[in-house]
Amino acid sequence: MMPYDNYQLYQVERAKSPAEIRHADEQAGRLASAASSLVRGITRPWRARRRPVRPRRATCPPSPPVLAPNED
Repeated sequence: MMPYDNYQLYQVERAKSPAEIRHADEQAGRLASAASSLVRGITRPWRARRRPVRPRRATCPPSPPVLAPNED
């Protein structure tokens, strides 16, 4: 185990202040935004060529006629 690994374990186990938590959340949000932008940029040409999907109409078979009960 490297000395840097010990410091990482210390950072994980220690209690964080609200400011540190907020900063970490902001960093995670920026990373997610950058990854999303990258994926959108890569898939944009594919999405532009894809033809729009039109919903199909549901076709139901005709229901059988309702027969009146036989009265004998």
